[in-house]
Amino acid sequence: RSVGQRITTLTELQQALCKHAAIVATKIRQQGSCCAHLLAFAHNSPFDARPVSFKYQHRFEVPTDDTLVMSNLVSHAARSLFHKGVEYYKIGVGAIDLVKTKHLQLDLLSPNPNNPKLMRVLDSLNQRYGTDTLFSAGQGIHNKWHMKREKLTPQYTTRWKNLPIIVC
Repeated sequence: RSVGQRITTLTELQQALCKHAAIVATKIRQQGSCCAHLLAFAHNSPFDARPVSFKYQHRFEVPTDDTLVMSNLVSHAARSLFHKGVEYYKIGVGAIDLVKTKHLQLDLLSPNPNNPKLMRVLDSLNQRYGTDTLFSAGQGIHNKWHMKREKLTPQYTTRWKNLPIIVC
């Protein structure tokens, strides 16, 4: 995703990646899956004088759907993705190699990184009181890098309040 304001510090990059990791974790939990392979990337604009792109991949020993595990991973990955002087324009986190939770193959020697009770509480509170009511501290509180949405197209086909009113 493109960011509204370019990311220039390691802290901003960590916060943005943690936010995207939380979105990914929520979506895969909603579909009843776990992630076995996570991809994080960051790059500047292809129209910059020196376009650069960086990516980080991680394969989990035991697939996970835990927001905190993924956030911790991308927070550490941000250190290898961040390069001083680069103004990041696009960042993202992707879940690759999804496994259904009910078919999850656990490893006897590796502890299960998932905390399903905590994730159920997190999801239920965010669903009941609105997105990001409860979130990990790694996401930060004031995010200047959020995508700009002032020119967002109205959702005429999916929201009743965006339907135009015609008076005859």
